[in-house]
Amino acid sequence: MPTGLPVKWRTVLTALLALLLIAPLMGLLLVAAHGGRLAGTQDSRIVPMLAREQRRSLLTYERACQQREECEPPLSCFMDPMNSARYCTDSQCMTDEDCQTGFACRTFLSADDVSRVRLCSPLGIRKEGEPCEPIPHNQESGCQQGLLCQDGWCGRPCQLNNPSTCPEGFFCQEGTDGPSCLPTCEGRACPEGQECFELGERVSVCAKVHGQNCHQTPCLEGNRCLFEGVSHHSDEVWMSCAPPCGGDDPPCPEGLICHNYRCRQPCDPNGADVCGPHRRCDRRTETQPWTCRPAL
Repeated sequence: MPTGLPVKWRTVLTALLALLLIAPLMGLLLVAAHGGRLAGTQDSRIVPMLAREQRRSLLTYERACQQREECEPPLSCFMDPMNSARYCTDSQCMTDEDCQTGFACRTFLSADDVSRVRLCSPLGIRKEGEPCEPIPHNQESGCQQGLLCQDGWCGRPCQLNNPSTCPEGFFCQEGTDGPSCLPTCEGRACPEGQECFELGERVSVCAKVHGQNCHQTPCLEGNRCLFEGVSHHSDEVWMSCAPPCGGDDPPCPEGLICHNYRCRQPCDPNGADVCGPHRRCDRRTETQPWTCRPAL
């Protein structure tokens, strides 16, 4: 340090140098004290969690949208899979502590497939290797505490570089909330009456198929193979062929309605049974129409 400076300025410079030296240490201590929250916000793709006053000041908050550009920054256009609705939102949590009892903070892709929002998702009763819904509407479709719902399956967290962190019949795959174990029957013999049914990239289960197995028998021209669901214990799957609708696709044939971009059979829960074997008249939420769904 220059010795020609007055004592006052030497004191100021000494204090500044001390601050520069301890700043990194203070930063590390701050991260240690708030590890969960800061760790969850380091990813620039995560939409931040705003204060109530900030949300109220944004005109597009919870307004319908189709793409992120229609939302005021830092809001993102989120596609709610349960209600088939898109709206502008921020993250509702950063850690489990931000959620009420019975909920866990989970990460979901926004409509732009790039940004991500964190929402409080209900914990449920589904066990490891059982199907789940990413945003369950009740406990029956959510994973138990400690399990992650990835690609529609409950699995324990795992390490990508250590396959032994998953039980036999599972493999470790990266997800939006970190890697978890997903089921596979590749290279294994299935019980009689079942087949190894591929449900996604590397994901497969031994199951009996209800409806039209359009993986083996392709759908007629103009229809698409519709995977409709898996039973609670993943040993039965439902498939069918259905005309696409919405967007640039033509209207549904007479007697069918368009829901989730597929033409579906409407029904009346108090009327005659028009759904047939292994199906029932149901809807996921009060805003959805009554249609014939698999009796999962």
